[in-house]
Amino acid sequence: MRVRSQDDGEAPQWHPDGAVTITARCYIDPSARCLAQGETVWIVADRPLRAWRVHPKVGRLLEALRMNPDVEHALRTVPGLRRELALELLERFADEGLVRLEWSVSEDVLPPVTVVIPVRNRPRQLQACLAALERLDYPHDRLEVLVVDDASTDETPERAAAWCGRLPLRVIRMPVRVGAAECRNQGAAAAQGEIVAFTDSDCLPHPYWLQALVVEFVRPSVAAVGGAVLPADEQSWLDRYEAVQSPLTHGPVPARVRPRGAVPYLATANVLMRRRVLLELGGFARIHPGEDVDLIWRLCEQGWRVLYRPNGVVYHDHRDRLWPFLRRRVAYATSEVVLVERHPAYRHVLTLPLALLMSVGWALASWRRGRWLPVFALLPILAELVSAMRSVRHAGAPIGTGRLLQGELRGTAAAVYWVGRTVSRYYSWAALITGALTRRRGVGQWLLALVVMSLTGTAVVDYVRKRPRLDLVRFVLAHILDDLANNAGLLAGCLRYRTVRPMLVALSFYRPRGAPRRERSR
Repeated sequence: MRVRSQDDGEAPQWHPDGAVTITARCYIDPSARCLAQGETVWIVADRPLRAWRVHPKVGRLLEALRMNPDVEHALRTVPGLRRELALELLERFADEGLVRLEWSVSEDVLPPVTVVIPVRNRPRQLQACLAALERLDYPHDRLEVLVVDDASTDETPERAAAWCGRLPLRVIRMPVRVGAAECRNQGAAAAQGEIVAFTDSDCLPHPYWLQALVVEFVRPSVAAVGGAVLPADEQSWLDRYEAVQSPLTHGPVPARVRPRGAVPYLATANVLMRRRVLLELGGFARIHPGEDVDLIWRLCEQGWRVLYRPNGVVYHDHRDRLWPFLRRRVAYATSEVVLVERHPAYRHVLTLPLALLMSVGWALASWRRGRWLPVFALLPILAELVSAMRSVRHAGAPIGTGRLLQGELRGTAAAVYWVGRTVSRYYSWAALITGALTRRRGVGQWLLALVVMSLTGTAVVDYVRKRPRLDLVRFVLAHILDDLANNAGLLAGCLRYRTVRPMLVALSFYRPRGAPRRERSR
């Protein structure tokens, strides 16, 4: 549980690009509560348990928004609260998941957009993609479509050129094969729109795809926005698994993209970028797969805001046969080795619940000595709870003991889940092989039990959390194969590039803090 402080201080000025009339609506998380203590106002939200100390004017603004989500109307009810600061705070609250901001502009001021599609030897899929683009609900006088053909050896370029009369389309043909990343770079360099939208030839953009995402660029700090990538159909059991577990999508909740956040990257199957920023950054690196992750992380490193908005939907023709599905997962994992080499600060972090580890270790060690000793294994957990209560009381946050206990239990459960997820995706093959070779010893049996519990336990948790339109048995089977393929690809990448750095996850500990963290307004 984190306690933060935000004061009514200076904030950067917020201006739209050009003279654009903007309207915004802000929806408050139903679990959030504004609680006053004298002249201090606290905002407390659950899942995860968080608390912010804010100026009373900010508290009144949030209460006004709860009654009426229109931002301009709410601002008029709070005299003396500067609009620029209020918008800055709402954006920061949106990044934390406390609120959901929805922006809109009139159609006549929508920016010019260029859609770039790299393709090689996919005439049928490209036909379907262009047909979907023809149905886009976006002004065609501000729309351009660039098909960048990667030296196809079939009729793909001719099929694309046949659409020139139906779409504002150009075809760029590469004389030799250069790869998808360089095709996107060539498309961005030739684009005429200020926003470049990337999708793939095996994708079908929803008619409101651009309308849903391009509006986010009214904020000059935003460099890229991406949306959900959903299966084009769910006829096979693997399609229904991909609908909730694909690495191309990130669920139904809007979020700010951060390398170590809940949404760590965006896929080029569905992403919009400012053309100027993309070119200044040097475009996509010529790696595949992983070029999209690398570019998003470079944008984040430069301080740009990158957003995930699931209402901007693209439908993708997922691999619905088992062997292509597994090969793709192996390829994705192999790219992680390259990404860790290029961005060593962003390697995987494993958070260990320290109190729980101490309790389990104490219980196991004492079980052999006497059955009464494991009772004392609860002491580390109780000590953590007491420490968290003292931290909250010291900060003055109005959080009851019951709510705090629930928050700490959820935090510990989440940490346990991610321990299992790390074991299953990073160390499953090593643990299985070592456990099998030493199965007659205690350590071998423990390793086998650990990896089996990690593989099946995280699968069952994901099934309960994500509620797929698939039975439990096949979901767990696909989940286990997914994790094993990921670990196999990671090992293959380490052997190929002669490094073990991706396997050396960074450790951190989930433990009580003596004093609350505070963040002040900039």
